[in-house]
Amino acid sequence: MQHVRKLHKLEYTVGILASFIFIVFWLIVMTFPSFFLFNPFKEPDQLRRAELALSTAGWLLISTGVPIVLWLYAQGRTTARYLLPVFALIYPISLIISQVTIYARTDATYLSYLSDFPIFIFTDILLPVFVLFIWHDLKESTASEE
Repeated sequence: MQHVRKLHKLEYTVGILASFIFIVFWLIVMTFPSFFLFNPFKEPDQLRRAELALSTAGWLLISTGVPIVLWLYAQGRTTARYLLPVFALIYPISLIISQVTIYARTDATYLSYLSDFPIFIFTDILLPVFVLFIWHDLKESTASEE
């Protein structure tokens, strides 16, 4: 029996990428639980509460929603790919909104967390960009097959 190579198949590679994103992001969450796991509704300021709720929804979508969409794509449900840009961008957009609000209120930002904990460069910047590249490539590959 001859060995079947699977890595050249797009669906197989997408499934591996989905698993990688899920595992790495959740390892980061478990490494920094206080950064991710909190109740945004305990925040007394209504605007901050909304921003923190959006941020929580955003990281849940990029950490779990994106892998689910990619797993669905790998199973042949190619229209699921349309959710990728939305799921990829909510988290970084929520962080930008939070930064703007904090700067407007205090004249300072809390961007030092990126240099203090460089792994957040992956979650906050690189992963959303990476997912957008994947989405663009999946969009192009599916369009060429139609």
